[in-house]
Amino acid sequence: MKQTFEARHFYQNPSLVKVLIGQIQALQIEYAILLRIQAMASLVNLLFFLSLFLNAYFISVILHKKGLQQPLGRNLVSLTLSILSVGSIALLLVSFESYTIWSTVILQFLLTAGLIGYLFFGKTKLLFNPLQGTGKRQNLFVSICLTVLILSAGVMYSLYPIEYIKGDRDHGVYIVFGSHIQKTGGLNFDDPRYQELIKIFGTNLIQGYPAIHADQSPQDPNAPIGSLSPRFYPLYPTFIALALDLFSIDAIFRVNTVFGILSLLFIYLIVKRMIGPIGALTAVFFCAFNPAQLWNVRATLSETLGQLLILFSCYLALYFFRKKKGWMFFAGCILGLSSFNRIDSLIYFPAIAIFAIYLSIFREKYLWKGIDLLIGFTVISILGILYGYINSKPYILDLWRSKQLYKLTLLCVFSSLALLAFVSVSNTTKGRSFIESIRNFIYKHKSLFRIFVFGSLFCLIAFSYSVQPVISAAESANDFAYFKRNGFLFFLLYVPIILVLFGIGGYDLLLFRKKYSGAIIFILLGSLLSFVYFYDPSIYPDHFWVSRRWILFPIPYACIMGVVGLFSLPIKKQFLKLIIIVVIFTGYVYHLYNRDRLILFERMLSGYSEEFQRLATALPTDKAIYFTKKQDLASPLRYLIGRETYLIQRTKPFLQEANKLIQSGWNVYLIDEDFSLEDENVSVEKIDEIRLEGNFPLDTVNRYPDTLLYRGTFSSIYKLKANDRVSLNKEKSSDIDTSKFSYLLRTVKSERKNQPPTFEEVRAYDHYLGSVPKGKFRVEFEGESLTLAKFSITANQSSSMIRQESPGDGNDKRMIIEFNVEDPTTDDVQIRIHTRRDQQAIIKSIQIRRI
Repeated sequence: MKQTFEARHFYQNPSLVKVLIGQIQALQIEYAILLRIQAMASLVNLLFFLSLFLNAYFISVILHKKGLQQPLGRNLVSLTLSILSVGSIALLLVSFESYTIWSTVILQFLLTAGLIGYLFFGKTKLLFNPLQGTGKRQNLFVSICLTVLILSAGVMYSLYPIEYIKGDRDHGVYIVFGSHIQKTGGLNFDDPRYQELIKIFGTNLIQGYPAIHADQSPQDPNAPIGSLSPRFYPLYPTFIALALDLFSIDAIFRVNTVFGILSLLFIYLIVKRMIGPIGALTAVFFCAFNPAQLWNVRATLSETLGQLLILFSCYLALYFFRKKKGWMFFAGCILGLSSFNRIDSLIYFPAIAIFAIYLSIFREKYLWKGIDLLIGFTVISILGILYGYINSKPYILDLWRSKQLYKLTLLCVFSSLALLAFVSVSNTTKGRSFIESIRNFIYKHKSLFRIFVFGSLFCLIAFSYSVQPVISAAESANDFAYFKRNGFLFFLLYVPIILVLFGIGGYDLLLFRKKYSGAIIFILLGSLLSFVYFYDPSIYPDHFWVSRRWILFPIPYACIMGVVGLFSLPIKKQFLKLIIIVVIFTGYVYHLYNRDRLILFERMLSGYSEEFQRLATALPTDKAIYFTKKQDLASPLRYLIGRETYLIQRTKPFLQEANKLIQSGWNVYLIDEDFSLEDENVSVEKIDEIRLEGNFPLDTVNRYPDTLLYRGTFSSIYKLKANDRVSLNKEKSSDIDTSKFSYLLRTVKSERKNQPPTFEEVRAYDHYLGSVPKGKFRVEFEGESLTLAKFSITANQSSSMIRQESPGDGNDKRMIIEFNVEDPTTDDVQIRIHTRRDQQAIIKSIQIRRI
């Protein structure tokens, strides 16, 4: 009967039938468009990877012709060059604000055509077996072990990413940059809408976002309002843009997996050339599962790409040192690409200059090898500096004023002058005679110099490990100052001291016992970066955050040198040497077990990407403009999912002026952590929530992370509407919904022994204070076992502490705390309840009122 009625209803309403038919046709059109878009996406993916592998194949053919016969090394170099060429082409397009995946693919095929033309005119056969080559055949056992290691590392890197989609730290900033490149084709962040918004909200509106700053400053007051520039270099974000174009948001967390695997293979080839395949496998294992390597490869940080560029250039320098001219220049160009990835890559310049001086003393006929390496690095680095100055001029000027870039520049200038003076002197008769006398003296007293190097390194390690911590403790330095003065001590949390000591043997082998002149640049880069980042890491010292400085090269360098020293022990009895190797290997495996077990099989912040993908479709777009005080939310919402989102400093002055923006035709939305927001200036309607959840280690300073926490941050999205400014009762009490907390920390796993954690759960509730924040407030809790809980109060997005963690006044059923707000600019307070798992307090109601 129901179906008959519905049929009759449509029959009697032909207009409704027409509407329904129109909707069906529209859906069919949308579906057809969607299928066409998917087909185009599949086509571009196919063409992209086709061009990538064609370039790798033809580069392999060229390298075979140039003398690189060993298949693994040749194919690894060709694949890495093909990947770097993709990034370089895309970066070139970004420089002209014209990046698209199609343009990248087209230029890739033009590169392919160029490679084919080079081979054709060089009369080289295009058909080639990539596995073809000469040299020692790879042992089957070694091949199997290497394959298992690389596959295991790939699984551990890719299956457990860190989905840090927050704009407050570099992980999220790189994602923001990559997404902006993918959407706009460049890194132009200028937003003329700030001119309109600043007229309404004044200084309460923040121009820009973390690492995307306004160009207008006391140094440049004439910069136009809304002119924004990035505070990062673009090479790594360009790879993120490529991943977004080719796949989806989940792919950006796997970009570093590719770089990490390539780095491990280069480590194998470098160490194999030094001490053989078994030692190389050991070095790969030590580096692959180092906790800092695991953490940073899983994160969206640029250090993994920087590490690959260093290892790649070192391999080229080591392998091609005695080959034809041009290869060292090429290795320098590869290392110079770092200048498009990190501004501090200028620190490599002194190491290369010292390398050239070393060659002029001990290997004079190879001096131009060092000069070529330096020229190649300098040419690309100058381009990187020019790019930064043109596209991020305020960033470069800020670095100069803060003396960071100034010091680097002075170091490079001094190194250049020293090298120039040394080469000039060596070209004179007296100079050559003097240098020859130095060389002969060192050769004659080689044993003495070996002892000097060994003793100096040992004393430096002993001082950093034993003496400096005592000096720092005597000075009663705070945690930050203590870390800065004892960076080496905390580096040993990632690389055991015994491995560092064996690294001295690595110096002995490469400097005195084997003539690997090409390895000297490896030693110099590792030594210089280690010294600089131990002396002054210039980073907030919480682990694993600080490990990003050391993973760039000091950690893999220490692991490699330790393995080289271990396997080159000058012990004639092989059985005794084997026992030492097995003991050290077993000890390092135990070290990895202790360090890795907290994070090994954990996917960090696993709910973030899913929530942002939901928000991309759920948040309104029609004339919508969003405002928030949360710096970690604003830039991802703006650049990742495309919602016009702006940062404000305080809620109160924003709500006082919001009516002006509403009346101009905008649909205005506020994202706030208060789940019961109300105000006398506008009416608010809650339309959605933002729930960002996942596990993440406890931020520790001067102590290795030993606790894994569940972290949840929750915000409400309000639509603002104009009202008649009905006054609210400022003296009334407000009830806080205990089920709607804005922040939740809960211990998931703890590795701490004989020292219970200070808390196992923290629940927090944000409350907007309104137009008259200054005064005295009382918070009343009702529940059960309340005497087991402690309470604290923070203000202004938790940037200031009003009440330290302490018990309240009352009993198990009812508890009261009071606090004073002295600052009239205070915007919000956060009420925190601290409990432990074995002392759980139950909160049934929370009431806050002014007294």
